[in-house]
Amino acid sequence: MIEMAGRKALVAAIAACVAVWSAAVAGAWTAGPASRSVNDGVYTEPQAARGAKVFDTNCTACHDTGRFTGEDFLSAWTGKPLAELFEAVQTMPEDNPGSLKAQEYGDVVAFFLQLNKYPAGSDELKGDAEAMAGIAMAPHP
Repeated sequence: MIEMAGRKALVAAIAACVAVWSAAVAGAWTAGPASRSVNDGVYTEPQAARGAKVFDTNCTACHDTGRFTGEDFLSAWTGKPLAELFEAVQTMPEDNPGSLKAQEYGDVVAFFLQLNKYPAGSDELKGDAEAMAGIAMAPHP
């Protein structure tokens, strides 16, 4: 009886170790938690102005800015890496997805942040999903 209890304890310990190891390995293959948030001033005012021009030229035929502001927009993206929004924006324009330069898509994301009253900073937001993976969409403080 004691031997069976010992085996069960050993199996449980091994299972716990495997679970911890699996979680560690999975974490090594995915992006870690964001080290910054959109509340940290991750774009510049001139960049957002460029993004507004890109949006006006390429997006207003199908979209108005209201779709990218407000509670529905924020609740859809809050808690996600900014890279996800960047990748979604890159699927546009619908008639020619991916046709803009990566930095132009980054500028549009900066424009969306400005529309939602996130603070600007001194460094531009890079038009790169990897760079944006470390930035979380977050609620306003």
